[in-house]
Amino acid sequence: MFHFVIRTDSSHSIGTGHVTRCLTLADALNKKGAHVSFICREHEGHLCDLIKRRGYPVHRLPKPKDTTNTDSGLSHSAWLGAQWQQDADQTSACIQSLEIEPDWLVIDHYGIDYRWERTVRPLVSRIFVIDDLADRDHDCDVLLDQNLFADMQTRYSGMVPKNCTFLLGPDYALLQPVYADLHDRIPPREGSIQRIFISFGGADSDNLTGRTLTAFLNLKQTDIEIDVVLSENRPHTATIERQITKHPTIHVYGALPTLAPLMGKADIAIGGAGTTTWERLCLGLPAIVITLAENQRPIANGLTEKGLIRYLGHKDEVSVQDIQQALSEQIKYELDGNWSIKCRQIVDGRGVDRVCAVLTATPDMPLHVRHARLSDEELLFTWANDLITRKNSFSPEPIPEETHRKWFHEKLRNIEGCKLYIVETEDCIPLGQVRFERNEEAWKIDYSLAPQFRGRGLARPLLESAMQQLRSLYKGVLVVGEVKGENVRSQRVFESLGFNAQSNGKGSIIYQHLL
Repeated sequence: MFHFVIRTDSSHSIGTGHVTRCLTLADALNKKGAHVSFICREHEGHLCDLIKRRGYPVHRLPKPKDTTNTDSGLSHSAWLGAQWQQDADQTSACIQSLEIEPDWLVIDHYGIDYRWERTVRPLVSRIFVIDDLADRDHDCDVLLDQNLFADMQTRYSGMVPKNCTFLLGPDYALLQPVYADLHDRIPPREGSIQRIFISFGGADSDNLTGRTLTAFLNLKQTDIEIDVVLSENRPHTATIERQITKHPTIHVYGALPTLAPLMGKADIAIGGAGTTTWERLCLGLPAIVITLAENQRPIANGLTEKGLIRYLGHKDEVSVQDIQQALSEQIKYELDGNWSIKCRQIVDGRGVDRVCAVLTATPDMPLHVRHARLSDEELLFTWANDLITRKNSFSPEPIPEETHRKWFHEKLRNIEGCKLYIVETEDCIPLGQVRFERNEEAWKIDYSLAPQFRGRGLARPLLESAMQQLRSLYKGVLVVGEVKGENVRSQRVFESLGFNAQSNGKGSIIYQHLL
């Protein structure tokens, strides 16, 4: 059984997004049989009780008494509610009380950096960091940033250890399973707007919700339904409730287990660029966006460039009149269905499955082998151009997209002479590819492991499972692999599977084996 400890917080200033996505991760890990517990500080607006109701032990750090002396040089130092050393010591005490070394410490907190992580590292096997900012160094084994930036592949250069595994982009967005289920069921939004969804997350200390409601009420659109979500303990709840009195088309909801049903019914949303961004995109829900925090600005700008949202600006730049005008124009000109379609193409909702697969992968887990499909083209192109894959290849230059497409299509059409397999987990998460190409009386092997699964002892079972698949078709045939002399890891994989080795005299080793 895997043991996970999650260090995260929520408060009136932090919001609820960090805890929400960590609970989504915890639920997915729990379904895989893992034991999960949380460590949270009792800030004003904490969600410790909610976490406990969801069935997870919560180790509570004391409520902050004085945050004036918490500056650790980070832009979000105050969010920790204590000096970093004090928080690390308190967290360490909680972990030691478990009397077991956790397999993973999960950190989702803008107030924590490499100093804190290095202090706690001796108590855990691995560290998994969830970040959105790329503004500080980390000492971690895996880093997740689920956002969409033009510089995703280089954002964290020099900020993490050399062997850190990256999980980057909306493919890893931590969404509840219901979003993946609804992704292919919700039709595109087009035509007239009949229902609007409003949610500005768990903080909204500037009352963007009230500002938006004022803008809508000024339009006097009595034929449009409004769904408004307010989190627990929101400071402006009473004001908003007074604001909507005598407006039966405006419906207010408190804490909900999921926003998916309301998003599914809506034609358009109005909100921030936080964690709900990926939920909206997954369901193809167009959105008018006002950013609430500095780290949301680049996200909103990036989504705007791709035509995925209508960005009005930052919270201190957007007036009631600005929102009113945007709503008026959108209602007047209606919705283009292509907007909705573009949104849902960005996020498929299976991010939490992909993250769990990485965190719980073991060499003895069951694997599934299938033929590559036309839809795998982009995935294989990404794997093929991975830096380490290219370094270990006999042709180390990057592969142009058109060259790869032509090659890939040729392999798919060579039904008898090429077996191109994708090896997956039981949850259908791809681990890597194995290709067998007929060469006279032998089948030549090429394989690669997905970058996020390296260093976990999975190369051997990956290749072995594909060989078993080929053996079911061609028992007794000769399979051959060629490995660079400096690629020691691949040499060990072939040797562990009983291959016979011989040097070809050209700096590489030939491995042979009868299936």
